[in-house]
Amino acid sequence: MKPTWTWADVETLQHLVEEHDGIALKLNWDTLHSRSEDSAAELVEFRDGQLVAFLGLYPFGNTLEVCGMVHPKYRGQGLFTSLLRRGLNSDTVVSYSTILLNAPGNSETAKKFLADYPCRFDFSEYQMKYGLEAVLASQPPRDIHVTLRQALDADRPLLARLDQEGFGLTAEETRLFYETLNNHEIEQNELIVHKGESVGKIRVSRRDREAWIYGFVVSSSRRGQGIGSSSLRQVIDRERAGDYEIWLEVALNNPQAMKLYEQAGFRVCRSQDYYAYLR
Repeated sequence: MKPTWTWADVETLQHLVEEHDGIALKLNWDTLHSRSEDSAAELVEFRDGQLVAFLGLYPFGNTLEVCGMVHPKYRGQGLFTSLLRRGLNSDTVVSYSTILLNAPGNSETAKKFLADYPCRFDFSEYQMKYGLEAVLASQPPRDIHVTLRQALDADRPLLARLDQEGFGLTAEETRLFYETLNNHEIEQNELIVHKGESVGKIRVSRRDREAWIYGFVVSSSRRGQGIGSSSLRQVIDRERAGDYEIWLEVALNNPQAMKLYEQAGFRVCRSQDYYAYLR
């Protein structure tokens, strides 16, 4: 019988690996904390009674993202390969149209491992951090009145449609994704309201004094009106008032979003690479 463990043990391992390797892992803690430890019981490895390896699987519609880690002292023993074999079993592989392996852009250990694994580099995301000194030197945003309201269960179709418009997803992908979310996860989203109409969405995940912005999109018919910059400024001001560092992610092939974030005061600090699993 394997030792009992908690998410706190995974966090301890994460901090150890990050400090040793000088990297920042993307373990999607808001997703993990919505699950019980039992849901990942087959995706951990122990040695000498200690949790030394972990693999996280994160479904987003028809896409599955994968990220994991191994204690530095226990590398080279095939632990991560074993976890991947169990996580990407035949039933799992056929359930998703795309499987992406995530690794910090500066992780030499991950690059070496992935070079010998059946995958190919697909794309990178920048991780950007808000800095007040940058925004002080920029032009003030347009004064567009927007409000934010918590999303409700009835807003699932709207959230799905906005994701289709903003992220190039299919109706089936977004439908499947929002069907899997419970009401608490739906309520983590906020709808951007302009002139009485819900025209966008944004989600903020807070952990360890960091506030991460995800899923930020304005309806295609309402872009270019200052709605995005005004709603982003509102979120920034709120999170700063709570004394949070503010972070977000943006794909390298999205220059329009990059421009918006840079004008708001965000600067690139690191990157995450994604590799497509080859079946």
